[in-house]
Amino acid sequence: MAVIRLHGFCLFPVFICIAVSLFLFSCEKKDETPPGLPDQADSVRLSLDNSPDSAVSSSLSDEIFALMGPGKISRYDPIVKKHSRRYGFDWRLISAQIFAESGFEERAMSRCGAKGLMQIMPKTASWLGTNPSALMRPGDNIALGIHYDHKLFMKWEEIKGRDRYAFMFASYNAGPTAVRKAHGKAGCGNVWTCVQPNLPGETRHYVKKIMKMYDSYKKKIPG
Repeated sequence: MAVIRLHGFCLFPVFICIAVSLFLFSCEKKDETPPGLPDQADSVRLSLDNSPDSAVSSSLSDEIFALMGPGKISRYDPIVKKHSRRYGFDWRLISAQIFAESGFEERAMSRCGAKGLMQIMPKTASWLGTNPSALMRPGDNIALGIHYDHKLFMKWEEIKGRDRYAFMFASYNAGPTAVRKAHGKAGCGNVWTCVQPNLPGETRHYVKKIMKMYDSYKKKIPG
């Protein structure tokens, strides 16, 4: 898997510049996805795993959080709350995903073409009935990303509790076909910790950083 760092001149606030400098661009071919659910994976991702950048990334999140003021995660909170409520998601969980995808940078774009806050591929937008040109509009990007999350969530009805969200996010990252194959290969029931070793490290870290950030948000922000 080819990995490059983004460098260059920033015209954003300092904390956004730091976030962009930490973005990891990855582009790898995923398994063919069954009809009805396109792969949604190739995107800009901020590393919150156990890499050397971990402490910096966590500190960055705290700085962004502090700038927003008490009870707020990002300036997109009203939009995230609206669409999360529609599908029964905790808005703090979706906010954690957005941070993992783009660091709340609405103009984020991967070298593979994933766009916006939730790093949605144009082909995914088209399949969901939305013109890809809408992906750079924050409201449309968030609405579409949460809608896609819900479709993936419904694909894992046999999974219960927190693990179901882990499978949903893994499907968002690696594609539902890859996750379903890993699930079948594991042969140990519907437990995320049992299935995750059969998935790429990128996907495992992606799920881990979302759930870690979600737990942090829950401690600081009322639901």
